[in-house]
Amino acid sequence: MKKNYFRHGYRRRNVTKLPVYKKAIHIFTLSRQIVEYLRGEKSVMELHRSQSLDDVYSDKLIMTSLGLAPKIAMAETSPDINVKLASLSSLEKTTASLIHYCEKLEIRSQQGREFLSLLRQEIKKFGHLQTKWAGSIHSKN
Repeated sequence: MKKNYFRHGYRRRNVTKLPVYKKAIHIFTLSRQIVEYLRGEKSVMELHRSQSLDDVYSDKLIMTSLGLAPKIAMAETSPDINVKLASLSSLEKTTASLIHYCEKLEIRSQQGREFLSLLRQEIKKFGHLQTKWAGSIHSKN
């Protein structure tokens, strides 16, 4: 049976076409590739279990960047304004955390600094897209 996406005046939106969503996916992919370069072929579980600060920050970078796209989807598609606002607020904090993790890894890592700097630039671009997109969310409601 097909789900009814039109109840409560809600229409399903194609979130995957949003520039901010595409940038979030790009940041996750880039984060994973950089961590793979820095930490080798360690799995996320190995990074998570490790006591090494480098592994801890690497794990946090990956897991935090993984959370960007679902928060965007939640803010874009939820009919509840409180959910939208909570998602937008959470995205701002997440973006700041990502920059923090990049800086920590840059300080601790002798190799890969140029890649981490590139990731930080992409996160800042994401922040600009996010601000613009959040403004459009606010204006719709």
